[in-house]
Amino acid sequence: MFTISLLHPFTSKAVGLTEDDLLSSHSKPHLVALKSIQMDSITITIDYFTNSFFAKKKLIDGVGRRFWPVSFSSRIKKAKWRNESSWLHYRNARKYSADVTIINMSGHGSNYVFKLAKMLRSNHKPYIAMVGGLGMSYTGEAYEYYKNAHHIIVHTQNQKEDIQRQIAFRDFDIRVLPLGMDTTKFLPAVQSKNNLMGDLLYVGRISRLKQIEIALQTIAYLVKFGFPNANLTIIGPKSDETYYKELILLIETLGIKNNIHFSGSIAHSNLIDFYQNAELLLMPSSHESFGMVITEAMSCGLPVIALSGAGGPDEIIQNDINGILTSKDQFPISVLQVLNDWKKYHYLSLNSREAILNNYSLGKTTQVLKSSIEDALKSKI
Repeated sequence: MFTISLLHPFTSKAVGLTEDDLLSSHSKPHLVALKSIQMDSITITIDYFTNSFFAKKKLIDGVGRRFWPVSFSSRIKKAKWRNESSWLHYRNARKYSADVTIINMSGHGSNYVFKLAKMLRSNHKPYIAMVGGLGMSYTGEAYEYYKNAHHIIVHTQNQKEDIQRQIAFRDFDIRVLPLGMDTTKFLPAVQSKNNLMGDLLYVGRISRLKQIEIALQTIAYLVKFGFPNANLTIIGPKSDETYYKELILLIETLGIKNNIHFSGSIAHSNLIDFYQNAELLLMPSSHESFGMVITEAMSCGLPVIALSGAGGPDEIIQNDINGILTSKDQFPISVLQVLNDWKKYHYLSLNSREAILNNYSLGKTTQVLKSSIEDALKSKI
């Protein structure tokens, strides 16, 4: 019997989510892939930190989820997510180390992650460094952490190439794990749209990094130039209350209060209806390591308009073929052009779905992750 742990070394609050979000929608492709790998000889657990004072364990969809209380020092300092630690998790991992630990963490790592990795190595238990986000540290303890990992996982080819531009990382084993979609559930609407009204969608955290103000300015632009009923539905948790208040003030200033709808967090399965009913998904963020909502939307035949140079969108979207990559200044204009060109819109929609079927199926995610785990287990045996 082998045990595999997928560790997310942070609390839901630290990344602007709730624990329900972690259970229902966070890291969904990893969960589905791991579930298919789990069998009589392999047991999977997904680990998080929690602000609760007690450890918790839940069985969701046949996979165990464990929540480990953050250490006292993290509580009194109200540590940011890269500075959180859990003494109880560390003690358990030292005594009952998983046969393979996949550590899903920012490319900058953390003191806790570095400490945990050293302990796992001393226990002769391999770990896999899964890199989230776009930023990366290449020296000091971060370098040792990556060097001693069995291998590194990233989610886009662009990420891999960026890392390998560093001479010291050139020969590292770096693998690309595409975050696939369940294309049998995320389907296009049964009835195609006959005309475009400007029904736009944003899905993601309400965070300054996401640059939602660009989407608001886009709505104001559409209202001014031929789409008076254009509207934007914003789905996602408020991870930055100050920024949210700034958005409310901007909405009032632009005079588009009746055109904007905040829906808060919703169940992951309920997103499908929103994707099917919208006309475009807006992704104005300047930094996206991958962007799961992009592939979800495209699987539903919903074209995506994103910023060029943001990271993940550049790899998923082929400009003017299955979506639009544009600049911050041209973002509203690009949206208007698509809405005014039905033939182009239909072309983008069909190609969006096709791109996901060809490149981002759950089968591809499962295949890469299974191979990753099997290789790490072989090094232990």
